[in-house]
Amino acid sequence: MKAVDISVIVPTYNEKGNIIPLITAIMRELRTTHKTFEIIVVDDSSPDRTGDLVKQTYRNTEPVRCIIRHSDPGLGASILTGIRQVHGSVIIGMDADFNHDPLLLSSMIRSLSNADLVVASRFIRGGGMKDVWRYLTSYAFNLVLHYCFGFPIWDNTSGYYAIRRSSLECLNPNAIYKGYGEYHLILVYRAFQRGLRITEVPVYYSARRYGQSKSKFFTMVVSYIRTARELSR
Repeated sequence: MKAVDISVIVPTYNEKGNIIPLITAIMRELRTTHKTFEIIVVDDSSPDRTGDLVKQTYRNTEPVRCIIRHSDPGLGASILTGIRQVHGSVIIGMDADFNHDPLLLSSMIRSLSNADLVVASRFIRGGGMKDVWRYLTSYAFNLVLHYCFGFPIWDNTSGYYAIRRSSLECLNPNAIYKGYGEYHLILVYRAFQRGLRITEVPVYYSARRYGQSKSKFFTMVVSYIRTARELSR
């Protein structure tokens, strides 16, 4: 496949109800940028056959490709699989549940003109979440990351970001993409350590459209704190 401008990686697990509307929304928004793009869906052998649905719908024709993984399950590993397959000079990572608004893609891409890493943030002016309890607990946790562990931005657990491929390669993706959401902590902190320009753009998390969240808040907090301590030593 020829080189493209933008590569969007969407990891999935039981997102059959969301994935086709999401891909449609991504393509509609990216076409407004007048840039070439690809969408790489990486499915962890979903019992609801999310990956099969994508393959049957798009038949791996440009610009949509689907990779179905059969071993080493996990969010970080899925994203790394996608990164190894990209052809774009800019990589965008986003979730499949519509928390990450596809309408923000154009703004994130434009923001890369003055940054190396762009993070969609719930915790700057203009951002937010429909789920108030999740918003408050996530905000409090990010304050701990910022003030106690020296993390550089306000939403270090976002998971919705755009980065230049050349910048990511300098950070060693193999050492970043592991675990569940820990990878985003590592990505932000390593980018900060290397002196990369990081900027945040506001995002509002609406409610999940279909399916159930895979996030287990208290398990994540324990794991994230462990990761933050290791990074800030």
